[in-house]
Amino acid sequence: MKSYIADTLIGIFAFDESGNILNFIDFNDDNEKIIEFYNTMDSGIIQKVFESFLLDLENSGFSEFIFDNSKLESLTSEKLGYKTFYKNNSLELKAFRLNLEHHLKKMGINKTSEEILAQYKEISDKLTRRKVSQASGHFDNFITQIITVLDVIKKSISLFSSHLREWYGLHFPELTDKIIEDNIILANLITTLGSRENFTFENIKKKVDLKERRIKTLEQYALGSMGANFDLSMIQNYADQIISLDNYRIQLEKHLEGMIEKIAPNINVLIGSLIGAKLIAKAGSLQKLAYMPASRIQLLGAEKALYRFLKTGEKRPKHGLIFQWNQIRSATPWTRGKIARVVAGKIGVAAKVDYFNGEFIGDSLKLEIEEKLREIEEKYPNPPKEMQSAKGMKRKSKKKRK
Repeated sequence: MKSYIADTLIGIFAFDESGNILNFIDFNDDNEKIIEFYNTMDSGIIQKVFESFLLDLENSGFSEFIFDNSKLESLTSEKLGYKTFYKNNSLELKAFRLNLEHHLKKMGINKTSEEILAQYKEISDKLTRRKVSQASGHFDNFITQIITVLDVIKKSISLFSSHLREWYGLHFPELTDKIIEDNIILANLITTLGSRENFTFENIKKKVDLKERRIKTLEQYALGSMGANFDLSMIQNYADQIISLDNYRIQLEKHLEGMIEKIAPNINVLIGSLIGAKLIAKAGSLQKLAYMPASRIQLLGAEKALYRFLKTGEKRPKHGLIFQWNQIRSATPWTRGKIARVVAGKIGVAAKVDYFNGEFIGDSLKLEIEEKLREIEEKYPNPPKEMQSAKGMKRKSKKKRK
């Protein structure tokens, strides 16, 4: 026998083809119970109360259930194994919903249509707010925000460090101009050693990991420096702020790595957490990345160059953000485009598997990329003739200038 299942924000009803009520889950005007039922349903979970509700119907001889709620129908079929049908335009279910006030009165529940509408509005508002709250806390949004913050932090460190070099250069110009290029190593030396008089071989070796030859050179420059002497406490404090900012950057990157390992394990194995996160952020979400063609993924982050190519006919870009992947960056210039095409294709596959919660295939995808890279290197050991002739023309022009 068939039973129709109508889920409402007052209760869940089961009725037969004649419209007779067979079973009923009463939420007792408890809005939190109603919200919990729909939230668990959205999460793919069937509540025990609904399971018992259907079991009572089955024991009464009803074996087929008709729904106009596709989510509830599919869960009932998949989770509980019942024979179900989804009929969005079922006349029986539409008639029941239109006459809900009448059916409630039959069951001894006296509610006017105004009261029903008011309750519907209140619960709908709460459900909408909760969905918006969940959406705003989605992993994709977290990743986008972290990537944005990381970009700001890196730019800030670079800007602050350039000022630090100018400021400390008044005291020890040789250090900032000639020897230490790494901004964080420079900040560490300034904050821990301060005056150039403290730049001895033993002190430097304790603070930073540099080759002995460079340490000796640094010591010699410190002894013969022509910089001015003044109170360095403010500069040291400024350098310490740069180090703190960099430590926070490291924490954020570790947190980001953990997130990417959870939501996009295949992408993480292929190209690493940072580049993977940048691609997700640039695409807008993991879903959007999963639906993107490989050609679009290949050029994500190179939009300006692509528009310039379309507008002026300048050289077409071969890669965007994925150029940051070491295997592409370290490849010969004439093979980078081919490698980028291969990698973008595999990223597209990885994104689809990650988004649809498929099995982990990152390792096999990585092996496929490595094999393809070897083929490209063997097939294209030398630059194409056009590139060779262009190089030759540049050399000739340089000779003429001389």
